[in-house]
Amino acid sequence: MDASGYAAWAAAATSMATLVVTTVVQGRREQRTWSREALTDAFVAFLAASWKHSDIAKAAPPGDPGAATDLAVQYGEMRNHLTRLRLLSTHDVLAAGERLLRLHRHIQEAGTAEELERALSAASEGRRVVVAAGKKHMGLA
Repeated sequence: MDASGYAAWAAAATSMATLVVTTVVQGRREQRTWSREALTDAFVAFLAASWKHSDIAKAAPPGDPGAATDLAVQYGEMRNHLTRLRLLSTHDVLAAGERLLRLHRHIQEAGTAEELERALSAASEGRRVVVAAGKKHMGLA
């Protein structure tokens, strides 16, 4: 084989190596992008269910049977989204989310207007903690 044959083989090998490296790097970039988007969606859905739960509780007196069903639905939504957060986030985010979920259980169990107000206030603070943990995890804080 002459020099031009070796040059052709070298060019082909270089091209193949470039293709492999580009494919691997692109795949990792796409995975990071997907992970970040899925995590953002899970955060937003979890917090939206939290807000809706609190809004339902504020609109009805403690122990209202009509509101109890709606509260249970939103609580279930929060649990579902917390499962997604378990898969995609850190322990700190998960701990904050679990704490917020427990605080929403206190809202559902409030027997008096005063207990409900305290539980709603605690849930509001819990949401702030979840947001702070999420921002930290995503490198936004």
